[in-house]
Amino acid sequence: MVVKISDMPEALVLNETDEIEIEQAGVSKKITKQQLRSLLFNTSPSSGDVVVYNGTDFVPTTPVPPELVRWTVIDQIAYTESAPATSSTITFNGGLPSGGVNRKAGEYFSIGLPVRVEIGAGVFYYGICTAVTDTLLAMSGAILPISPIISLAFGKLEMVRHVQMSVPAVTYNTPGSLVKGCIHRWRGAPGHLVAYSCSHMNTSGTTVVNMRTFIGDFSVSGVIPAAGTLTTHGAFVDSALGDLNRERVIVLGHNTIVARVATTGGLADFLIINMTFVVP
Repeated sequence: MVVKISDMPEALVLNETDEIEIEQAGVSKKITKQQLRSLLFNTSPSSGDVVVYNGTDFVPTTPVPPELVRWTVIDQIAYTESAPATSSTITFNGGLPSGGVNRKAGEYFSIGLPVRVEIGAGVFYYGICTAVTDTLLAMSGAILPISPIISLAFGKLEMVRHVQMSVPAVTYNTPGSLVKGCIHRWRGAPGHLVAYSCSHMNTSGTTVVNMRTFIGDFSVSGVIPAAGTLTTHGAFVDSALGDLNRERVIVLGHNTIVARVATTGGLADFLIINMTFVVP
């Protein structure tokens, strides 16, 4: 006697040992719920797992916890991807959200937050946000080429690292690497210099200070510290936006960083240099 499936009583609960009928090469066979799951899944999924298809079976994969995601990529609807506006600014569209995507720079960035710009496949430029409006993101860091942006992302504040060097000496006015202090040895994960500031105790403000590793000078034009007095430091002067060489700002473990006077002129007594790095 043939019994239609629709005439069968409804099973409200499916137990591990319940048997299910299948047809295999024209032959009716049975399989339990437990056997079926073991065939479809390599391991049993648990709470929080995401099921993906690997070409043969659906298998669970555990997503990366949000706290471990270092960079958050911004949807390209939000900004002008054709090219940066300048070597240190990126234009956002502003206005109301489009397709559920916020279009204001301030929705993503705040001052001090790390920035990562991909220009050229796999070629990243790092910086920190120095100013932000609805339609513009300004950042310090490596010089941005005026080329199409492949991706734009923001990081976490703990990715920013600060280092200070000081020179307990006077008459810092000789070209070449300094020999009286002002040297730092980098340890840990690779870092990218995104800004540095200088201050000194002298009435002269003409000394140009460059930062340097074994690769070469970081900055294009250097920093000219503000004039101080014989007893007080002058105001800190920051490196210019978009004034760092991308190829030279990377600092690896055990690299040394030194201050360098590019040109002779003026005095920089008791020089202080504050550096800011992004560790991606």
